[in-house]
Amino acid sequence: MDEFFDKIKDGASKAKDAAERIAKEVTKRTSNAITSTKLSYSINEANNKAEDIFAKIGKAIYENRITEIGEDIDFSSEFETVDAIMQYIENLKAKKAELKNAVMCAKCGTLNPIESEYCSKCGTQLFTADDDADADDEDDIEVEEITITPEQKQED
Repeated sequence: MDEFFDKIKDGASKAKDAAERIAKEVTKRTSNAITSTKLSYSINEANNKAEDIFAKIGKAIYENRITEIGEDIDFSSEFETVDAIMQYIENLKAKKAELKNAVMCAKCGTLNPIESEYCSKCGTQLFTADDDADADDEDDIEVEEITITPEQKQED
């Protein structure tokens, strides 16, 4: 009879361990899904901010053409802001790929399994010796909302 209860106890212990493993995996996947959603939201917000800047630049060029003043308009600060936004977006995309245990091809943007040496779509080498050295020095990317309010500079 003791053997019967020992088997039940052992089975219950195994079931408990399995349930704990499943709960940890579900928690991890849920956390990754939430982080991925936040990253996607941040990417969309950054893209919208870049599109707003592009629209402002286009409007200024159009208005300059209509008025036929022919002023030189300096968009260097807007270009710098867009460059910063694009770099921010690339960092977010890389973090999202990391969450999916994948690596994004720098050339075409395709997500590839982390163990791949070459892109499955375009054949570009995914890692170089320099990338491996940089990966050790890299800090985690924090998801944060960015606020960019560029001012257009016009020369008088």
